[in-house]
Amino acid sequence: PAPAQLYGLPEACLAHVIAAPLLTNSGSPIIPATFNATSGLSYVSVTQGRMGVYAGSPYDFPVESTIRIQTIAGTGKTYTTILNELRISNGTAQGIPAVMEGIGRPQINDQPVLGIIGYDILSNYNVLFDFPARRMVLFLTTDTPECTPTANWLGADAMGTPLLPDTTRRLTGITVQIGEHPVRMEIEPGADMSSLTRKVARTIGLRGAILHQDMNVRTNAGRILTGHRHHFDNVTIGAWRDLPLDVNIEKTTYNVLGMNFLRRRRILLAFPQGMLFMTPQQAMPDDRGQATHGLLSTRTAVARLIDMSPPAD
Repeated sequence: PAPAQLYGLPEACLAHVIAAPLLTNSGSPIIPATFNATSGLSYVSVTQGRMGVYAGSPYDFPVESTIRIQTIAGTGKTYTTILNELRISNGTAQGIPAVMEGIGRPQINDQPVLGIIGYDILSNYNVLFDFPARRMVLFLTTDTPECTPTANWLGADAMGTPLLPDTTRRLTGITVQIGEHPVRMEIEPGADMSSLTRKVARTIGLRGAILHQDMNVRTNAGRILTGHRHHFDNVTIGAWRDLPLDVNIEKTTYNVLGMNFLRRRRILLAFPQGMLFMTPQQAMPDDRGQATHGLLSTRTAVARLIDMSPPAD
């Protein structure tokens, strides 16, 4: 008999499981969560370096120190703080270092968005984004050789590619080959659209004359980014070739593989072994297209590459 499955994974291999529903349809992941004693929603972001919190009032969280952050739109500064308790489904963590995302909480469907669960939490686990089933599963595996995650865990048509470390050794990127050009792109379900920096666009041969024939786009990433949307048909990721990919070319600080590519797939970020596994896109009968409230289309951009040295006054 076939081994028993839990959430489409081999149940005998799972050591510790936290499952949460993805409350968006096909857009950036939002899950139910409790921050301290407040229940609401949280974004989930791979490139968010540290847990992010929105304060309902200036007195919700203690202000510790000022730090510099990099976002997709540039650099900025914010404050460090502590989240006393985070609850996701049956999982609880205490005393979590966090950064302030702002005073005032965004609202989605009359529920407050409390913060952003980022790499510092996610990277302790294997993370399955099962977009067709609208579920996120965080899990650890038992220490047996047959319980090392592989592409076959997601199905015969799945593919694997290594996760690449960034300058702070966070495993947030993969190699995406565009034509003959290998490009590092960050896996970011918090972005509605994939994007390339202008510098990379020039490197792969996208000159202004080509881009001026493309659609104009605007992205709100803390400040308005303007650019063009370009369509590629010659993209290679792992063993997959000739993939189509739409990207925004904007004045950004890094490249992002966003939800326009990730949606409708099962995506397993196997952080402990440094691998990404994913399935082809699947038909979802009630998939209504792009969501309208992804992290990088509606809010201050994901805080990345946290620099613990305080900025000069």
